Amino acid sequence: MKIQRLLGSAAAIAVVASAALIYNVFPAHGSDHQDAPTLIAHPAADITDVFVFPSPSNPANVVLAMDSHPLIPKGQGALTYFDPQVMYQFKISHAAAGVEDQVIQFKVNGTDQNQTITVYGPGAPNATGVNSTYLPTAAGTVTYNQSATLSNGIQVFAGPRADPFYFDLFQFFKIIPDRNQANQPNPPAATAGSFNGFTTAFNQANNSSCSTAQAIDALSSNSFNVLSLVVEVPKTLLTTTSSVIHVYATTSTQSGT
Repeated sequence: MKIQRLLGSAAAIAVVASAALIYNVFPAHGSDHQDAPTLIAHPAADITDVFVFPSPSNPANVVLAMDSHPLIPKGQGALTYFDPQVMYQFKISHAAAGVEDQVIQFKVNGTDQNQTITVYGPGAPNATGVNSTYLPTAAGTVTYNQSATLSNGIQVFAGPRADPFYFDLFQFFKIIPDRNQANQPNPPAATAGSFNGFTTAFNQANNSSCSTAQAIDALSSNSFNVLSLVVEVPKTLLTTTSSVIHVYATTSTQSGT
């Protein structure tokens, strides 16, 4: 099966399966939380953010971080686990954005606090695009909510973390109330016209009347968590003749549901 996330809808297309396990991509674009019905029903496959930055402790390394499973309530972070039915991947492109020539893959084993995550790569993918199979050789394994250094020098963490995304969710629900799943199927009337947090100087410079009320970081103030996959990779493993890499992340399933 193949499934693609398409702006709030999902489309499934049957394909012939090969002998290898094929995982099919849920493409994600930008930062988002619970943006499609399929992802609401499958939260572990819902990517909220992807980050790439130089290692703060070693200039020879680069850090890649993927957050998934949005809106884990306070106190439930360490009780929420990665989904063994989901294939998590970083895809890295050197020559052209959007066409991966290296991948780092994560395979989840187990469903509780003892689950382990096997890491593959970085290596050339078996196939590019929406269908993926695991690389033939694993780099090592990390236990849930712990860190590990793998045989190829990659440092890995897999577990819950505070959601770093800053967003005034409550004001957003006032502006577009039908996006609040809790209000379905009869959302209340909108009571706000713009986001909070703008300044008078901004309004003057842009001839606007945006709200200058204090914005509330709903995800932080309510202690929401996400599940994070973080790798610190030696730059020498990201083979390239260019100083620029393009990175994105995908989650995939065999069933497409």
